[in-house]
Amino acid sequence: MIERLLAPYRGIDHRVLWVMLCNLLFIGARLAVLTFLAIYFVRNQGLPAALVGVAFLVENIARAISAPIAGSISDRIGRLPLLVASAVGAAILVPAFLAVRDPSTLFIWSVAVGLVQAPFFPVSNALLVDLVPAERRQRAFALNYTGLSLGFTVAIVPAGFLAERNFVLLGLAAGATYLLIPIIVVTALRGAGVSSGRPESAGFFARAVLAFRDRAFVGFALLAFAFPLSLGIISLAMPLYAADSGLTTREIGLVLAVNGVLVILLAVPVNAALERFGPCRSLPYSAALIAAAYAGFAVAPNVTGLFIALVLFSAGEVIFSAALPAAVAALAPADARGSYQGAWAMVLALAIGSALFLAGLGRDLVGWPATWTGFIALTLIGGAGLAVFGGRLGRATATRAASQHAQ
Repeated sequence: MIERLLAPYRGIDHRVLWVMLCNLLFIGARLAVLTFLAIYFVRNQGLPAALVGVAFLVENIARAISAPIAGSISDRIGRLPLLVASAVGAAILVPAFLAVRDPSTLFIWSVAVGLVQAPFFPVSNALLVDLVPAERRQRAFALNYTGLSLGFTVAIVPAGFLAERNFVLLGLAAGATYLLIPIIVVTALRGAGVSSGRPESAGFFARAVLAFRDRAFVGFALLAFAFPLSLGIISLAMPLYAADSGLTTREIGLVLAVNGVLVILLAVPVNAALERFGPCRSLPYSAALIAAAYAGFAVAPNVTGLFIALVLFSAGEVIFSAALPAAVAALAPADARGSYQGAWAMVLALAIGSALFLAGLGRDLVGWPATWTGFIALTLIGGAGLAVFGGRLGRATATRAASQHAQ
């Protein structure tokens, strides 16, 4: 079965798998710590839960601001130096959560961690685009997303075991995992993702915001904002809603586990089948599935209802997880792939970071039913916009791809 799933990837540069392994290690180390940080800061260090939530938002904002800059730097000097610097910086700074004792050190640590981790995923995505032919990018991103899901799934169990015994062990294990990445980059990825060597037609900061001056990208980002927002809603807001509805943490954990399993099983075959239609055409269907999942949460706040809703959401996530970065890659000029992936990482961080704030605000002001209705409306509006303008975006990406091949 594994051979059948991986058959479409034969012939792709072998370095692609090394990039994906680096992504798996980075996300595993990051989320292994992040998942248990609230417990450490609130229970072990006695910091207010609300303050910790604000610090997490600050970390997302720091990542959002610096991601486009990091992507632009990688277009100029190459991908590998940024990947090494980000991984080494994370190995040093992430375990430094052990030194947090008060609000001031919490916010200093949050900003520092956000800045140092910001380059990794936009730059690694740009490296994937460099290495993968255009006609295979969506399935490559699907395989990469499967690896990210697997990284979290594999890391979370031993992380919980270590956190239960000693948070120092958790910090040291995360740091050691980060340090595996520079070893892989230096030994297996040498020569990949080098600078284009083309003369720069714009200043550094102008290139950092290049994507935001592209009407097609800005329109796509506005219409597609609901997709990364949904990741934050499912991972942060849905557990709060389930707890408010009377579910136990064990039941919530079991329901959420369904999502990871389905993504791992379906991401590669589904996106291999959808790739020939182009990324923009599949996203309206993803929006419809996500809106249906939100409706399921609203009308059936019990284990069975949440289980069915998570299955619907997982089907939508399987589609957008690869279609979104593939669409961004198709919009980007060859010498600005890092800038565009960094710009999309900024959108991603802001969307995920705002999810709990929006959900909590709706919960307190208008209640959960109206909040879910708002999320449904936002998602369907985005999906309808992509359905209407998807053809135009598809033509824009085709035109840009043709011009790049002609150069």
